[in-house]
Amino acid sequence: MPSIEQSTMAPYLGDNVDQEVETMCQSLQNSYALSPSDLFYKIESYRLELADKRDISSVPVTKELLDDLRQKFQAQLERKQMKQRAASAANTPTGSSPAPGVTPAKRKFTVSTATPTPLKSSPFSGKNGTFGTRTDAGKVLETLNGEIEIQVADVSSEKAKITAFMDIKKYQYRTMRQVLLEASEYLDERIERFADLVQEHLAEEIRKSDKPDEVLVTAVERLSNPAAITHEDVIVVGRIVSDSVHAPDLSKVNETSVLLETSRRIGSGARVPLKLSLEPHSQGNHQGWFSLFPGQIVSLRGCNPSGTTFIVREVLALPELPFAVSPLRALHQTASLPTRMIIAKGPFSTHDDLAFAPLTELVDQSISAKADVVILLGPFIDTTHPLLVDPDALPYAGLNTLEDLFRASVSAELRRLEAALPAVQTFLIPESGEREAVQRHVSFPCPPVGDAKKALGMPKRSKWLSNPAFVAVNSSVLAIANIDILMQISKVEYLHRAGTNDVFERNILARAVKNLLQQRSLYPVFPGQPDIPLEVSYLGLAEMSVARPDILIVPSEQRYFAKVVDNVVAINPGALTKLRAAGTYAVVDIAPLQEAKNAIAESEEPENALMFHKVWERCRVDIKKI
Repeated sequence: MPSIEQSTMAPYLGDNVDQEVETMCQSLQNSYALSPSDLFYKIESYRLELADKRDISSVPVTKELLDDLRQKFQAQLERKQMKQRAASAANTPTGSSPAPGVTPAKRKFTVSTATPTPLKSSPFSGKNGTFGTRTDAGKVLETLNGEIEIQVADVSSEKAKITAFMDIKKYQYRTMRQVLLEASEYLDERIERFADLVQEHLAEEIRKSDKPDEVLVTAVERLSNPAAITHEDVIVVGRIVSDSVHAPDLSKVNETSVLLETSRRIGSGARVPLKLSLEPHSQGNHQGWFSLFPGQIVSLRGCNPSGTTFIVREVLALPELPFAVSPLRALHQTASLPTRMIIAKGPFSTHDDLAFAPLTELVDQSISAKADVVILLGPFIDTTHPLLVDPDALPYAGLNTLEDLFRASVSAELRRLEAALPAVQTFLIPESGEREAVQRHVSFPCPPVGDAKKALGMPKRSKWLSNPAFVAVNSSVLAIANIDILMQISKVEYLHRAGTNDVFERNILARAVKNLLQQRSLYPVFPGQPDIPLEVSYLGLAEMSVARPDILIVPSEQRYFAKVVDNVVAINPGALTKLRAAGTYAVVDIAPLQEAKNAIAESEEPENALMFHKVWERCRVDIKKI
């Protein structure tokens, strides 16, 4: 056994690391092919997750923590192996009739005339394992704005008013046909749009200032090229990229590998290295920390005296999106009643069986809570499920296709929900990637599963939405991205500290949400994660171009949460199931906007008057155990 002095983890964990901890670290490296630096970053990420709002020093590196991390690594490895087995099974010739469990997920949907056996009596329903024996069902794990008391109305026939802000036709593009010129044009136009926003913002600052800054005046006239030689401070706008081409993670940036990519108009698309040499702002409002990640658009203040490196003096805040507003009379009509939403993220069945007991329990809870809107996020039929991967382990009982399985499980529960709640509206958003069996369009962004609704036996008031989706429920604007963008940002983010130690800076999830709002996009990372095809030319469909949403729904493998970030209610409901165990879901209650009625009475022109929704002040979120 190597000594502590010879340990490869000593530079990361310190020379006084416990011998048992050191031994376990080496075991993890050997078992999962991790370098010391990779293992250290994973340990730190897990400590940040456990610390949440506390200081990370409150979560020491112990044997118990490493045991939990080993279980997490093992679960990830099992999921990867399941995907490989699924891919191998899908490539196996099956003749004219596909074998059970290996039905191609991305083929054209066909309506089966056979009536499938109900899942609750099927031979593969099992006993629900850990889920069936749970003792903490319904426990509230986290609450946002708990002081708000919601009065639930009786079941009525009045439906919530739903307005979509997506052009579904733009999502109907052909995959695997990405043109490099179109992708590069989108990336270049994104830099140009932010450059225009920065110039307008600085011009507004100059108009408000009695003594305008010479640098701001120059920036308003023309933003500078960061690759050009400049001895005086200038303002530049560009995209963060990484030069770590030989690193295990090509997109990871750090202080020595960060570059700034310019637009073709300003800098001919050149990439210039950055040197972070921040100075306190003369007015004392300098931000003590900031984060950088590949694909991020930034506005920097500094100079390039050598022509080879741009020295960053200050990271300027990007102009923020305005708040969502509505006409006063319309807001009075849509915000006069309380709204209750149930939000859940799949998978909807544990790995023990395919009985979909968690989905059944979720529908029971939705009926009991008298929900107005239910939002379900895929995967609905998970292609990595063990009983779908192994054909011999699944004795089908009248279910010949994955569509039959969906009809007998998900669609049946949705019909039961609509029968109990006449006015409920259910929205289903598929997950981008290969896990979603009911969606043929694997790229992101992806359209609704529109052509398969009849084949899947969907009830009338259940509708598919695109991914991402932008909708308004009564007086609340929702932005939904069923892709783990929070995990992606946390993996590639570089956090620069300059003496600060505030709570927000330490909370990786709050930082990720803030980055989404500042970048005005639900997927600002570039390049994207390797397991999800990214259609760069169509990433404009994921942008928040007009106003910031009232509620941002971003499901993630990270810890569930409900937070207010920049007056936006951000929600990660967590997964409804975790392998064989029960997961979480979110209950969102939005109280009536009492100010609307008074404002109409006081306004001289109520037809033209506008009013903020102020959802962050009247929205209560409870994260519950299913």
